[in-house]
Amino acid sequence: MDIKNVAIMATSGGAGKDTVADYIVNTLMHKEGCKRALADPIHELSEKFANGKVERHHLQDFGESVRKIFGHETWIHLLDKETKELEVPLVIPDIRKLLEYSHFCVESEFLPLYVKVNPEIARERLTVRDGGFQEKDLHRNIEHQMKFIESLETEKIGKNGLRKVVSPFPFNNVYIVDNDGDYENTKKQLDLWFERVM
Repeated sequence: MDIKNVAIMATSGGAGKDTVADYIVNTLMHKEGCKRALADPIHELSEKFANGKVERHHLQDFGESVRKIFGHETWIHLLDKETKELEVPLVIPDIRKLLEYSHFCVESEFLPLYVKVNPEIARERLTVRDGGFQEKDLHRNIEHQMKFIESLETEKIGKNGLRKVVSPFPFNNVYIVDNDGDYENTKKQLDLWFERVM
């Protein structure tokens, strides 16, 4: 089986992108893949500079400021550079911009996977995971740029909530995982998705 690279998008923070990515790498790829986020260096650098807790808006502002100074593809180029010698499939859990989608899913042919979740469930998960959040941070453009995928026509795949976008290129191979339910249901959707795309 030729295992491909995967790029994950989502409704917003708290949707479960990292949980999905971990399941893909650890279970579906049998730990033969590598999870690397575009935001990993943003987190690392922010934590070095911070005197306390790094909040979501700090990460957003820092990431966007670096883009304004060094170019919109700065974090893309850094991830490409750091993973170019990688000999296993790469799973990116945080595609948030059309520019990132274009680079990874169109130019580099990563498999696109979208994680959909009810906003209230996402807020509950953020509260549990991060101890809270600022509502305004969830309404910033960077959180919603890819959300239009939820409005595209889809077809149902299986019986657990998995859907596939029925749309022309470049969104014709996007699958949508419904992550409103429990983890077991999400895993069933991911198992089915993996069978279809790999």
